[in-house]
Amino acid sequence: MKKKLLKYTSLLLSFTGLISCQGKSQFATAENNKSLLWEITGPDLQKPSYVFGTMHLLCSNDAKLSTNLQQVITNANEIYFEVDMDDLGQLLTGFTAGTMKHDTTLHQLYTDEEYNRVKTFFDTHGMGMQLQMFSHMQPMLVSALVYQTMLPCAQADGMELSIMQLAHTKKKEIKGLETVAFQASVLDNIPYDKQAKELLNSIDSIETSTKEADEMIKLYKEQDIDKLLEFSLKSDGGTTSDVQDVMIDQRNKNWADQFPNITKDKQILIAVGAGHLGGEKGLLNLLKEKGYTVRAIQN
Repeated sequence: MKKKLLKYTSLLLSFTGLISCQGKSQFATAENNKSLLWEITGPDLQKPSYVFGTMHLLCSNDAKLSTNLQQVITNANEIYFEVDMDDLGQLLTGFTAGTMKHDTTLHQLYTDEEYNRVKTFFDTHGMGMQLQMFSHMQPMLVSALVYQTMLPCAQADGMELSIMQLAHTKKKEIKGLETVAFQASVLDNIPYDKQAKELLNSIDSIETSTKEADEMIKLYKEQDIDKLLEFSLKSDGGTTSDVQDVMIDQRNKNWADQFPNITKDKQILIAVGAGHLGGEKGLLNLLKEKGYTVRAIQN
């Protein structure tokens, strides 16, 4: 049951040492500032903390932890994901929160002809049962199932799950920057018909969508967080400023505001979607604006 809920949470996410900060860092700086792993230090931090950019769905062979990231997890007092993926009750609540209001179904958002195109796609890819199971879920969550078909592998995982496995082995406490219910509520700011249109468009243009997914994974592997953000916004059809503000910018600000409190007397790892790291309103720049020193670590 929990494994299914974690998979749902990965879908929802689609759209973590005891060294004094006065001492020399044990990690080398990444070349050209291209990295998914960043060290955060500052006068108010007794120990450095770290931010890592994840991708929520990857081929299992690509969801590997670097040696430095493994060491960060080992040294950390706590691991923060976007949500607490260890809290079964919260995951259950989030599943409920992701359903559409007024008992709306996916079929009701389409003409019969449009819905048949969606159904045919899912049936063709052996996901007919999943479509039925998610028939009351917000279309943007269903879109994440479409993304899975674009991966060039049969087994998909997320970086969060790889981090969780090591964190459990090291007996680290896992926490969340926000709740699953909050994440689901964020989607309520995007009209269902608009979400449904985007879902159908991704299916109708699956070849183009697959190429975009390949490019996004390529940029992730290159660890170029600024280009990754730029490309993801462009590939979403030019995300409107209000949607970007709700889905990305405001959440980044909320996380940055939490940072001073959750790092007090602790060394933590924050593992969130890589699209949240780069840019002027990205988490890393917001931490810089708060006076912290941010350094790219070899990953």
